[in-house]
Amino acid sequence: MQLAAGGVTLSWALAALMACSSTPPRAPLYQQLGGVAKIDAVADRTLERVSTDPRTMRSFDGIKMPYLKKSVAAYLCKVADGPCVYEGETMANSHAKSNISGAEFDIMVSVMREELDRAGVPEGAKNELLRRLAPTRRDIVKY
Repeated sequence: MQLAAGGVTLSWALAALMACSSTPPRAPLYQQLGGVAKIDAVADRTLERVSTDPRTMRSFDGIKMPYLKKSVAAYLCKVADGPCVYEGETMANSHAKSNISGAEFDIMVSVMREELDRAGVPEGAKNELLRRLAPTRRDIVKY
């Protein structure tokens, strides 16, 4: 009987130790990215760079950049489970006539990755955001 009681005590002790050593829950992606201020800055700098890059600038001809920056920031915030409301079109609709190539898309992703690094976003949060954005490629790339 004492052996059984000792086993129960040991089980409780192990459970308590495991509870103490468990990692705290991770902050939501939106918070890991730095909230709206950092998301806005990343969107702004990414679009500033790709809209002036000779390899991608043709895609921004005639685009109202202040509106686009605001829209992209809201979209990134929404994708990251933040409190922002994205009121733009679907990616397929908004890029239907843009004729963006796979190479142009890859350049934008690369620039966004650099801007996330520049903003000090942790590697895991950066990779999670880019993972969530990856499915948009099929809606954006035309060739």
